[in-house]
Amino acid sequence: MVSREPLARRPGLLITRPQALGAELAARVVQEGGRAWLFPTLEIRPLPFNAEQAKALLAPADWIVFISANAVSFGWPWVIRCAPVRAQLAAVGRATAERLEQQSRLPVLHPTQGADSEALLALPEFSAPAGKTVVIVRGRGGREWLKSTLESRGAHVNYLECYERCLPHSDPGELDDALAQGAVISVQSAEALKNLWTLAGETRHDVLQRCDFLVSHPKIAAAAQSLGIRHIHVTEPGEAALVAYWKTLTTLSPS
Repeated sequence: MVSREPLARRPGLLITRPQALGAELAARVVQEGGRAWLFPTLEIRPLPFNAEQAKALLAPADWIVFISANAVSFGWPWVIRCAPVRAQLAAVGRATAERLEQQSRLPVLHPTQGADSEALLALPEFSAPAGKTVVIVRGRGGREWLKSTLESRGAHVNYLECYERCLPHSDPGELDDALAQGAVISVQSAEALKNLWTLAGETRHDVLQRCDFLVSHPKIAAAAQSLGIRHIHVTEPGEAALVAYWKTLTTLSPS
């Protein structure tokens, strides 16, 4: 558990993000006077860098699209190792775009409304991409919707897969302590939610179903509802929006 002197009537936040990203969020919660528990339900492992393959994919690219913050963290170093960067950059959501702008110092196209493949595909730049070459930077596996839709619109699309998602060995004591303290639970993907259910085990499912969950997309909310979770709050994407929403809950929740 990460903590500082908590404010009165402020519940803690159980963070299920991968360890590095979770630590960043925990630090912000602590700065706001709250408590944070780290219980990663995804482990992110880098894939081996293949310079020849990466250069072959990136050299003809007109657009390089980053799917997530992890894609930026693991994929941007690959991109600059294949420098110079001539392609335009895009990101699925604002939070990913901000992280990419910080690292690249380049402009990044992103949706202003929504933070998913559908929102990106609605942008004029991707409405008629015929003849363009798009490289999607992501982890191994995942949705095929973005690639298949761009291809149906005439684009040439390749994946640059730079990491893989695994089930971690998280400390169940951290989870039990957070549940006993009535923590709000933050989940940022349907996969993270599924892994939480697996790591928690059946004996904790009843308790989890009564917890407040903060999720960043309606699709995650739907996945949570299918598990019997009753108190689901959909926030705007991004760390700042998550913390801001959590702070509104603290004024209503007992400690």
